[in-house]
Amino acid sequence: MTVQSSSYGESRLRMLRVIRRGDRHDPKDLSVALRFEGRLEAMVPGEALKNLVHRVVREQDHAAAAIEPLGIALCEQILARHPSIGLARVDLVEQPWARLEAGGRQQPQAFTPAGAERRTASVSGNGARLAVSAGLENLVLLRTSGFTPTARGKASDEPIDDGVQRLFLATLSARWSYTSGDIAFVPYRAGVRQTIVETFAWHKGPSVQSTLSGIADVVLASYQEISQMTLSVEERPYRPVDLLEFAMMEGDALFVAHDEPVGVVDITVHRAV
Repeated sequence: MTVQSSSYGESRLRMLRVIRRGDRHDPKDLSVALRFEGRLEAMVPGEALKNLVHRVVREQDHAAAAIEPLGIALCEQILARHPSIGLARVDLVEQPWARLEAGGRQQPQAFTPAGAERRTASVSGNGARLAVSAGLENLVLLRTSGFTPTARGKASDEPIDDGVQRLFLATLSARWSYTSGDIAFVPYRAGVRQTIVETFAWHKGPSVQSTLSGIADVVLASYQEISQMTLSVEERPYRPVDLLEFAMMEGDALFVAHDEPVGVVDITVHRAV
């Protein structure tokens, strides 16, 4: 038996680039994964791939602003330099950093991680066509009313009989696909994220699925260059404590975390053709 093609690559290429503009520094914390399809006998050595990635990351003038152009540049240069690769895929994850404040001023060279949220991007190409998608991971969202259905047939923003509003705490991930690689990625990413947050905050619906569908509908209606959106939430279960001992208390509610299987909801919405 002869193997005609193979799949191989590099994963967890972690790097931290510091872009210096005088006294102001901007950290760019990236994880890059590469996956290729091509002839087995023409596999590109891992060290050559890592050197190429390091060079492209250092050369990108716009690296401080968006990771999608970096993914495009990596994919194009890999395919141009290694014709044995038939299909290349570049996946990027960015850890944002926030400036520390001291003395009431943001410090130009001191940082702390900006929460658990991550920016993601994926670029694949075969030398003739490119596909670009972007996304975010680990966006933690909390609603204390008006999101999940309540008991006994009441409306979702009404309290149940014990006086406790339902609480919904979840981690959201999103991925959206662009129709081309010629996109103003920074404002698009900011706009999509803002749409996710605002729709989650205001949407009144009978289920998690309805709110996710509402988010996707608003994004697709607002951005014609986005062709598809996938949303996923993992619920962090919090349940009200036994309120019998707090019978004299009114207004406040106490919830505790439960170690139990989390609820997962995934939806994908395509633009109507």
